[in-house]
Amino acid sequence: MWYLISVADLEQYLDEGQEIFLVDMRDRGAYECGHILGAVNIPGNELMGRLYELPREKLIVLYCYHGPNSMLAARQLAKLGYEVADVYGGIEAYRGRYMV
Repeated sequence: MWYLISVADLEQYLDEGQEIFLVDMRDRGAYECGHILGAVNIPGNELMGRLYELPREKLIVLYCYHGPNSMLAARQLAKLGYEVADVYGGIEAYRGRYMV
């Protein structure tokens, strides 16, 4: 199952300390220039080859630059049985206090 969440939803998850697995799907350089605290960098072109890193017992929250790539990945992961959320608008929409 997958669904879209807003940046406000993501902020609430982080504020409440919810058990999520946050994935930044952008390339390494973009990740190093700034990402959301706690995010693991798994570039989109590597995601399917790194499924072993994704926990089955947690909600996986994906984001990319603007949203389309992470949305496609969310659909793929959901078909494989993961519970996945995609951040609508990607990191471009996020202006919260968890940026590092």
